[in-house]
Amino acid sequence: MISLKTYLLRPSYQEMESSYCRMIDLLLQVTSVHAVEDDVAEHKRFRADMTALADRLGTKTNISDRSIVVGEALHTIEDYNRRTTNSIQTKTTELQKVAAMLTEAVIAVGEHDEACVVRLQQIDKSLNQALKVTDIRLLKSQLGECLAMVREETLRQKADRAVTLEKLKLQLVQSLAEPHVSSTPSLDPVTGLPDSLEANRELERAIARSDSYALLIIVNRLQAINARFGYAMGDKVLGVAARHFRASLSATDKLYRWQGPALLGILRRPGDVESLSSEVRHFADVKLERTFEVSGRSILLPISANWTILPIVAPVETLIRKIEIFTAAQSPRET
Repeated sequence: MISLKTYLLRPSYQEMESSYCRMIDLLLQVTSVHAVEDDVAEHKRFRADMTALADRLGTKTNISDRSIVVGEALHTIEDYNRRTTNSIQTKTTELQKVAAMLTEAVIAVGEHDEACVVRLQQIDKSLNQALKVTDIRLLKSQLGECLAMVREETLRQKADRAVTLEKLKLQLVQSLAEPHVSSTPSLDPVTGLPDSLEANRELERAIARSDSYALLIIVNRLQAINARFGYAMGDKVLGVAARHFRASLSATDKLYRWQGPALLGILRRPGDVESLSSEVRHFADVKLERTFEVSGRSILLPISANWTILPIVAPVETLIRKIEIFTAAQSPRET
């Protein structure tokens, strides 16, 4: 049996159309209000567009015209979502690049043990692949652990430099107290140059003269080369630099292996620091290139150095301190 009640209580077409319009208007408002905000100006423009579309929808009486407005609203939403997604992805990529650059800088700064360098390199690689928030949070935690290791290593190096300076002072005092020690100089095994003990003795003798200067040379990128290719490669690069500077100095000049990436020349010149700097610049600023064999393949490495000239004046402890400060400041730099 068919009841007429169903037909009598069914809402009219106009009522259904009005209800659908109200629902669409509500959906447009909700979408506008709760859209993800990345760029303030973009979000403000999107809300204004959605409000304008909602107003237009309310003025249309023809179903075809309303469909056109709804289509424009869908296009506006899709366009805003696409721009916002691209913007967020771009910012995420840039943040990953910044973190990777900082990681590379940390690797290059100072001397770290090999385990710390390897771990930082792994994090650097993972940062370029991390896409999920959970991945980035995990890498942040791991990077924090490595930076703690770097801080500890930096403090240890600072303490080691202080100890080294005290040893150099002690060696200097002992060498002055025993002037008739063996005439055979002690040589550095890596460069073949006289070592820092011999350099200290020559510095003390040079103080008595008024025409002597210390040429301090710091070979660049040595820590990065050690970390990437091993210490044997770093020794070869240091040897190339030592031979270049030894060949460039005059026969009366003396060159020593100081410590780490540092070489120390002791030069006698009648002029001032400026004229000597002009002379040294011609060969000290030359960037060398050498090919080395690594694991069966040839690698071309650039070799350069930072340098400074210091007048050799008493007291020798102050001069040594200046040398140590310049060495510590220049050693971590990448060029």
